[in-house]
Amino acid sequence: MYRIEVVGALKGLTWSSGHYVPDNEKCKNFHGHDYSIDVIIDSDGVKSSGMAIDFTIVKQAIKPVIEDMDHKFMIPEDDIRQNENPGFIDIYVRGKYRGTMSRSDIFAFPYSADTAEFIAKYCYDKIFAKLLGLMENFRLKVTIHEGPGNMATYSEN
Repeated sequence: MYRIEVVGALKGLTWSSGHYVPDNEKCKNFHGHDYSIDVIIDSDGVKSSGMAIDFTIVKQAIKPVIEDMDHKFMIPEDDIRQNENPGFIDIYVRGKYRGTMSRSDIFAFPYSADTAEFIAKYCYDKIFAKLLGLMENFRLKVTIHEGPGNMATYSEN
């Protein structure tokens, strides 16, 4: 078994985003974090090059995923309502109006909450899809760091 690890904080794979977690007393208010991502790939073998996959290719698979969230406010898709002005969206949390934002300032998050756990799952799905055509027999693990010392990991094994 071969293991490739990319530590995002050391490789510039970081971003800043705002979010809220409605079911958490402290985190229900709008706030933000600096995030980083770590990716671990376990592979059963290596190619003729001697590499399971080039680190550059792994970083190229990660960058567009995190760039979509960078300097955006992550809003769960279910909380987004179209404003009468097409350039803006209204935010409704649990059916209660919370504010209006420019559409260009938000990232429509495809899960019910933009927790570190769901961000890890979201990134896992996107990165796995990109690596699928480039590798065979591999396992992926994605860890999201929400500021220093707080992290959530997603893998399917």
